Amino acid sequence: MTTSGELFEQEFETWTPAQAKAFFRAGIVDDFFATDIGGDLWVLTLIVISRRGRQMQVQLRTARELDVRKVRQFKTLDAAVRAAGEIGFDVRTIGMARPAQRAAQRSGKATRVAHEQRSMLPGAD
Repeated sequence: MTTSGELFEQEFETWTPAQAKAFFRAGIVDDFFATDIGGDLWVLTLIVISRRGRQMQVQLRTARELDVRKVRQFKTLDAAVRAAGEIGFDVRTIGMARPAQRAAQRSGKATRVAHEQRSMLPGAD
C-alpha cells in the first residue's frame, strides 16, 4: 500500500469508506476522481469544497487500515468507480469535474447541514 505523500506532491487526508459515505450524506463531499498510479493500480480521491471556496482533496483508505497516510489501491478502474458508487455518487455516467459549479448549486438546507458538519474536518476552512 502506498502513502498519500508518495502519490502526490502534497500530503492528503484519508478517509475510510464509512467516513466518506457519512460526509457524502452530509453534503460535504462534492466530487471524485480516480488516478492511475501505474502498474494497473488506481486511487480514489474525493473533492471537498469548504465554505470559503477552498478545495481539499481526501483519498480513500481501507476500512481496516489504521495508518491514516495509507491509501487504498484499486486493481481496476471499475473497482475504484464502484467504490465511489458505494459512497453515494451517481456513477452511471462520468464526465469532467466542475466542483465550484456543483458547490454553487447546492440547496440552502444541504448547505447549512454541510457548514455544520465541516467543523468536523480539520483544516477544511
